[in-house]
Amino acid sequence: MKTLIKEISEIIANKILESYDIHEATGFDTIFGELKTKLPDISILPENVIDVSKYKEHEIVNALKSIGYDYKKPMSGKLHFFNKKSSISLYLIQRELKITLMP
Repeated sequence: MKTLIKEISEIIANKILESYDIHEATGFDTIFGELKTKLPDISILPENVIDVSKYKEHEIVNALKSIGYDYKKPMSGKLHFFNKKSSISLYLIQRELKITLMP
């Protein structure tokens, strides 16, 4: 009986994790699409990083603000932006001009 409960629990946990991964990927794609309308010469790098190096920092900041991201604070060479509507944080790595979801 304990084995059956354990197996069912694992199946449920895996389904929840699969659902979370799908939503996370969809969110990233949405962010990239919105940003691409403002900065058309950007690309996706591995590990969900957006390369915005063909633009100046102020152009990137203005684009992020125009799609609903508020500037919060600098964090160790990164600028932190937050979207209240989606509750998503983005980080602009200043020296590389890349955007990441990870702090």
